[in-house]
Amino acid sequence: MHDLLTGGSPNDFLVKPDLNVHGNLPYETALSQVRERVAVNMQKNLEDISETDLKGMILRDIESNKVKCALTRDPITLANYIYHDMAGLSFISREGLFEKEGFEEININGWDDVEIVIDGERRKTDYGFLSPQQAYDIMLRIFRRTKTAFDEARPEATADIGSGIRITAQKPPLIDDERGISASIRKVNRVAITRERILSNQTITTEMMRFLELCLKHGVSMCISGETGAGKTTLAGTLLFDAADTLRIYTIEEGAREWDFIRRDPATNKITNSVIHTKTRLNKENPTLNIDQETLCKLALRYDPDIVAPSEIRGREAFEVMSIANTGHTVCTTIHSNGTADTPGRVVELAKKAYDMADNTLYAMFVRAFPILVHMKKGDDRGRRVTEICEVLGFKNGELQSQMIFSFRTEDNIRNPDGSVRVEGEFARVSPISGALAQRLLDKGATRKEIEYYRRENE
Repeated sequence: MHDLLTGGSPNDFLVKPDLNVHGNLPYETALSQVRERVAVNMQKNLEDISETDLKGMILRDIESNKVKCALTRDPITLANYIYHDMAGLSFISREGLFEKEGFEEININGWDDVEIVIDGERRKTDYGFLSPQQAYDIMLRIFRRTKTAFDEARPEATADIGSGIRITAQKPPLIDDERGISASIRKVNRVAITRERILSNQTITTEMMRFLELCLKHGVSMCISGETGAGKTTLAGTLLFDAADTLRIYTIEEGAREWDFIRRDPATNKITNSVIHTKTRLNKENPTLNIDQETLCKLALRYDPDIVAPSEIRGREAFEVMSIANTGHTVCTTIHSNGTADTPGRVVELAKKAYDMADNTLYAMFVRAFPILVHMKKGDDRGRRVTEICEVLGFKNGELQSQMIFSFRTEDNIRNPDGSVRVEGEFARVSPISGALAQRLLDKGATRKEIEYYRRENE
């Protein structure tokens, strides 16, 4: 089978075996017959049988009934295929897609339309389910394991399925009947992205990184915005990972954990820093049992944190996040928005879901909450860059006042003969920080020497 990682052009497909070469029975027929016979002889529920035992049962049936299949003449290979369609996740578990180097996401647009994202590059594949019904059955198998409802009454579901894998799926009537299923299965990367790596990738310059570190470690809250996949969570995680050396961190994540800031002494395995990682728990069967980000935000201050880090503002928890930042605690969070100019309006819009307060009141609250706004973009070259670092100065006469401290200016996008893109541009320091921000940093323990550089005009 062609492997996506062995090279070739971006349009190469992951190829399913030819089902019409070696034998008589189509694979679907062989699967159905073997599954029915094995099911009759089962002494336990399918979920209670180990992979080794079930594969053994399937292999014995194939050999005793002399099953000849168009897929392969090798009974062991056939048994493996049938096992993964019968008890696994079809091609997903059979090919070990979650374990592939660089794997980020599987996008199932329909039962016969599957894409894979490897190292940030999206590619079509020739993988697919055998039918719309099988696609639904596999998704149902996943959600049953997590005790998540997925049926006619609830045709959409999201779950953390372990090992850092998060799935969101929909079924008819939310999508067309003939598509069977749509799903996004994402691997949450819990490998720590180091400061050195993020700098070497030219995501940010050293002086920009030092500025954000200075702010975070000395009580200045920040909100990092950008599109999906722009690198917001990675940048926030890198900043928080370093801050966790000396500060007490309380994180809030939705459904699955992506951040891991706990340090251990290699000699004793004892934890050496102060970190509390939390995640939400949603219960669609009984919403009164939900533990959402808003709830975890309300609990955060009881743990005496130096930094509270909701991984992403998505809804009504926006009000609680701003409230935390207005109590003197430092907050580092992310949000989807088009840029630093749009971030305040986005946060206010979400906060109004919790309390329908006057916009002027919420904007004033935002200004005090987030003195620093950061924006990231993913370029056509798939590079993630910090394109804006902005200081919020105030709110006056119904208008937000701010100034750009750093920016990335794109000059051109060069298209290479092989179809790749090279982005030409440069990072620039635009303005010095305000006296008010300098004093705030000084009051929170930063030295005049650390602050001085960012107070100077760009030379």
